[in-house]
Amino acid sequence: MYSPEKGKWCELSPLDIMQMLGRAGRPGFDTEGEGIIITQHSELQYYLSLMNQQLPIESQLIAKLPDMLNAEIVMGSVQNVRDAAEWLSYTYLYVRMLRNGELYGVTAKEAEDDEQLLQRRMDLAHSAALTLDKHHMCKYDRKTGAFQVTALGRVASAYYVGHESMATYNEYLKPTMSDIELFRLFSLSGEFQFIHVREEEKIELNKLAARVPIPVKESVEEPSAKVNIL
Repeated sequence: MYSPEKGKWCELSPLDIMQMLGRAGRPGFDTEGEGIIITQHSELQYYLSLMNQQLPIESQLIAKLPDMLNAEIVMGSVQNVRDAAEWLSYTYLYVRMLRNGELYGVTAKEAEDDEQLLQRRMDLAHSAALTLDKHHMCKYDRKTGAFQVTALGRVASAYYVGHESMATYNEYLKPTMSDIELFRLFSLSGEFQFIHVREEEKIELNKLAARVPIPVKESVEEPSAKVNIL
């Protein structure tokens, strides 16, 4: 299956496999179902393990850590980088770092020298705070480690806007922008990055484009045009 996030073809996730195999057979008619998996021999053990053993679930928090940290800062539960490191100790990410550290970049020596991984948690919090500070979503005092909420941070937290989108707005948003330009900018939000235009949608999108109150400059071939029209 093609993964837009990774930009390459990837194996189906364990959840997808179990969902599809779980639909084999007709409920109420069949007492059993049959599922066929076609894959390369190198991936055979991966799929067999889904049937024979439970694979560990790994944390995906690091990819969204700046946004999660921003929400905690806005709520007031995290006020400095040490608070953030303490907050991380209550997450599933911390549990998995302790048990499978290599997957999260924790070396054997690092785990031996710092059993609680305090420095690693401090580093993660520091990196996330730098990202937020760069995009004006919080003020980060590198000397004291203190965080200060900003208006942009409050907006992002209240409306679930990611820091990538806030960075786009910071770069391109101008007081003199027209409605057309504002909608164009909105369509560039990171939340829409995996929206694609299907061939069968183009006729309907053209019809809708002729009826929208604010003109759409882009061709319906572009994903941003689809976002604007919808």
